[in-house]
Amino acid sequence: MSDGLLRWWAPHALPVTAPPARDVLVTVDPASGRIVELQAKVSRERAIELGAELHDECAIAPGFVDTHAHLEYAAYDALVDGLTFTQWIGDHIHRKRRLAPEHMRASAELGALQALHAGITTVGDASFSGDAAHAMHAAGLRGRVYLEVFGSGEDDQAAATVDAALRQLDGLPSSDLLEHGLSPHAPYTVGEPLYRRVASTGLPWMTHLLESRDELAFLEGRGELFDSLTRAGIEPPQWMQAPIDALADVLGPEVVAVHLTQATPAQLEVLADTGTALAHCPRSNARLGCGRLDLELVDRAGIMVGLGTDSPASSGPLDPFAELRCALEVHRATSGDATWPSLARLLRMATLDAARALGYSDLGSIDVDSHADLVAVHVGTCDDPLAAYVLGATPASVQAVLVAGRDMGVRDRTRLEQAQARARDARTLLALPVRREGRAAGTHA
Repeated sequence: MSDGLLRWWAPHALPVTAPPARDVLVTVDPASGRIVELQAKVSRERAIELGAELHDECAIAPGFVDTHAHLEYAAYDALVDGLTFTQWIGDHIHRKRRLAPEHMRASAELGALQALHAGITTVGDASFSGDAAHAMHAAGLRGRVYLEVFGSGEDDQAAATVDAALRQLDGLPSSDLLEHGLSPHAPYTVGEPLYRRVASTGLPWMTHLLESRDELAFLEGRGELFDSLTRAGIEPPQWMQAPIDALADVLGPEVVAVHLTQATPAQLEVLADTGTALAHCPRSNARLGCGRLDLELVDRAGIMVGLGTDSPASSGPLDPFAELRCALEVHRATSGDATWPSLARLLRMATLDAARALGYSDLGSIDVDSHADLVAVHVGTCDDPLAAYVLGATPASVQAVLVAGRDMGVRDRTRLEQAQARARDARTLLALPVRREGRAAGTHA
């Protein structure tokens, strides 16, 4: 047909807001970047007559929304294991100091393209360098880059830090797809004055919070993390009360709190009462031995929670399917219930709920008028496409990706392979051995 519309057909669709459907035709208006029509039980022959792009043996689903990522660390994947949280931070910083700006940019470019080829269409990225913004813009990803800030000083220093960050944001690309925010890193690297200065900007913000037992000990003025910062000559931030309580008046729907594995029921209630969203990163939590988010408590509190891949340096390759399965295994093993969380809940956490956590109200599902951020993923011959998708698919199963109705060309891996080649020098430097003994952790994780 020559009506200017784009049509996808597949034997299965996973709308997220409705049960799986069969023989689905999705019609997209590329001009608006939105879904304009949905039809089920459309024969393959009829789809051909309508000029649809056929995705045989596939399921059409919303693109993944990665609530929390660090794309610029793509070249750090699978370098170390067996370190405590504090040791891992120190190792990470030591390796990062080897990189020149061009290496960081190449790593970010690799991360953005790996995400796209894995079916991730929207990213909430906490960026140390800002390079994620350049990489996401070039790749065509939707999302928000939260520029990281650090500092334990008083209000005048906090003001200077935020002013510098805002100037840096002004130099980063933005578009209808790409927005900016700030990320006060964590309570062990950021003091209350800087958190408050960030909140006063009115920008969305994201912070790591209650990630590990090391952080709890730090807040009591003891432990490996506290000692490491002190040995490095860094004055740790002073907190008169638990950070989540101290900051309760500046939390809100524009904030994403990441991890919360060590949160108490009362602290989760603070998030719920303020409408603060939560990014859940089960692979990173598990690999660093940080603990497990109590998803049952989170649900009872009524917190919006989205799934995130976190950093390749801590969680491994950018793989939203692996993140789904890790969440399934961690929470079902704890609950002793083979039905909770359900596959539908997990997929929603990685799409619609993740979008809402980041503040997107019309993203993450296959509905008329929703943004046409879609993936076609090979599931083969199956009776239950949701099970085949969540339990069996991998990034290699992703056959096609749309962002805002635009075909992102993932069948052609040329751009990805070129990015891998450009990031090779960064990987070589990062992979050099790190001396373990007597090395203190840095502050900029």
